Amino acid sequence: MKTVNPPVVRRPIAPKEHGAWAVLYGAFLAGVGVAGHVTVPVILLLGVVTLLAFANGPLTGLLRPARGEGPTGERRHAVLWLALYGSGALAALVPLLALYRMTFLLPFGMAAACFFVLRAFLVREGGDRILVGELIGTGGLTLVGPVAHAVAVGQVQPIGAVLWLLLALFFAGGVFYVRMRIRVMIAHRKGAMAASGPARWWCILYHVFLLLLVPALAAGNLIPWAVLLAFGPAIWRAAVGLRRRDATLNLRRLGWSEVGLTVAFVLILIAAL
Repeated sequence: MKTVNPPVVRRPIAPKEHGAWAVLYGAFLAGVGVAGHVTVPVILLLGVVTLLAFANGPLTGLLRPARGEGPTGERRHAVLWLALYGSGALAALVPLLALYRMTFLLPFGMAAACFFVLRAFLVREGGDRILVGELIGTGGLTLVGPVAHAVAVGQVQPIGAVLWLLLALFFAGGVFYVRMRIRVMIAHRKGAMAASGPARWWCILYHVFLLLLVPALAAGNLIPWAVLLAFGPAIWRAAVGLRRRDATLNLRRLGWSEVGLTVAFVLILIAAL
């Protein structure tokens, strides 16, 4: 008699975009920190965003065009983990809506869905690694900040929009900076430094834009002047990085330096707001 082996659950599929975790949890901590307290709904929300972030791993694999016929076993594996992550996120979300009556999460969900559709299209077309794709992903991840703040205080407040703007501005700067450092390294190795020109100019222009916009927001009484201190380390990082011409680049060290910069930004932002 022929026996049928039960399906084996292989190792979990995790996202490969490690920098996204710093953006996700940096935005979450900023939102909770500005609110000033941690509640049970906040813990549930942390579970929701963490599981949805993990779900991005198998989902990205499913969205990318298959090469040739594609191994069906890997796709089934991805579908399984997508279902597990999604079910866990739904289990944590239901109490927020049904028990705590936080229906204001629905508009946030619609906004997040818009970012998801845009990113899914870029992933499908292989454009999620281009500058626009990374900026769209950053905008979607930083949305966690105002969501965490609203859940912590139990309602949506105008400061949430300000928080989202500041988080998006800061983390977008990281996108421009890291892309510039990588392009400079590649150009130096090839002996064609002119090839890094566009990335360098985009980085310069964006940080000049920050130097103009953030003080203008403070002058218009939209943010406290102390918020300028939160952007100080990022401006200094860009100024120093633009002077470098490294033929080698330790990506792990670069990643940890961005994490450290994120921690500094979030702490100063919480104190300022």
